[in-house]
Amino acid sequence: MLDLTVTAHQPLALGVRPTGTAPVPTRRHVPGSVLRGALAAAWIAEHGLPTAVPAAQRREFTALFEADVCYGPLFATGSRIVPLSVLRCKYRRCTTIVDAAFPDGAGMDGTGEEEPSCACGPLVPGRGEVEFTGAESRSWVTQSTHLQIDDIHQVAEEGLLFTRRALTHRDAAGTERTFHGRITLGTELPDAAAAWLGRARRLRLGGRRGTSGAVTYTPSPAAAVAPPATAHRIALRLTAPALLTDPAGLPLDLADPQALRAALDQELAPLLGGAQLTGVHRVWARRERVGGWHAASRLPKPVELAVSAGSVLLLDFDQPPAPQELLALRNRGIGLRRNEGFGTLDTATTAWQITEPDLAAAQGADDQDREQDGERGQAPEQAEAYARLILDTGHGAWFADHLRPRIQQPAAQRLGLLERPRLRRLTPYQREELTRMLVTAPADVLDRTVGLLSALNRLMDRED
Repeated sequence: MLDLTVTAHQPLALGVRPTGTAPVPTRRHVPGSVLRGALAAAWIAEHGLPTAVPAAQRREFTALFEADVCYGPLFATGSRIVPLSVLRCKYRRCTTIVDAAFPDGAGMDGTGEEEPSCACGPLVPGRGEVEFTGAESRSWVTQSTHLQIDDIHQVAEEGLLFTRRALTHRDAAGTERTFHGRITLGTELPDAAAAWLGRARRLRLGGRRGTSGAVTYTPSPAAAVAPPATAHRIALRLTAPALLTDPAGLPLDLADPQALRAALDQELAPLLGGAQLTGVHRVWARRERVGGWHAASRLPKPVELAVSAGSVLLLDFDQPPAPQELLALRNRGIGLRRNEGFGTLDTATTAWQITEPDLAAAQGADDQDREQDGERGQAPEQAEAYARLILDTGHGAWFADHLRPRIQQPAAQRLGLLERPRLRRLTPYQREELTRMLVTAPADVLDRTVGLLSALNRLMDRED
């Protein structure tokens, strides 16, 4: 196995399937399939297309990307995936955590009939998404708008303006963001292929690779990992979508415990040896559709129904599986297309919890949130005042269009708006107040201001 450290030098456009005309969102981590595709592109750049190289190199390509090498997801420092079984404060004003998979001492009986709560109110389950802790939670995304240029007249084509978001390449402290993960090497991987995979190199991750996605890929031999704890009841926590199917190859019905038990027993039995799966105690799961793009053939990959990352399968065994067997299960994963980054998981016998450094950062963020509660309560009034200020300049529509993509940018880049020739006739008072707004206003207030300006512009267009 290889431990990976990936350092980002440019924003990472890790886009997901867009919804309507909304900005194309980005993932908050690097999926294993994205890493695999970037490494395959690097191999092709060095050796050529697999169909045009000698047979020995073609076999090396197949061993690296089409056999049993498993590419795990990469998570940024200061981020983690929250399982669906975890319940937290609805208002995020405290760090109370209850894991419904292991509810002992948490005021729950494991059936979900009792609703746990904290001093702030009810506890609610998350979505199984990757979350950033502390200061990182406020600076992980950037947004940019692009347009399509007409080939004949070299002007913007009508209706082809689009916006997409990307994961920032710098953290809250301004240093380049690092991601960490692991690659599990196959047992039959040739030495030459393993040596190629173990060399540091520059890669391009995600979309828009001409202007973004540059990273440094640094592998190292995997550090020794202590065998995981074992017990009669074990939780499988997915860290990537899993393609679970029934004997007919159709998506597995998670609501049918017997079918789920039969499918898991068939898959786990060769790995867990003497331990026999006796039942599926409970499941916390979501579904999603996963697809992708096959760059070599320039064709879309088939879209399949998968169990989302963050899902939890709580399993009962007749005897505790051996720790080494659980470690082998974690390295292998479950489901189909594991070599593409699907089906990675962690095993657990105790409740999920935030690590101590993350807990301290989360508590610091909660303290800062409480200090800003008064300001948040004034957000609508501030946004209305800013909207009136901008409308008085006579450039409301222009300001809304140009401020929107800069909301998540640093204040210095926002101030560049005031240098535009259109605003050269601002009065000293207007320039001073707009400067204060661009420097001190929180992103949510600026977003509300832009929304008010856009709504007013639409009303005026209807009246005209």
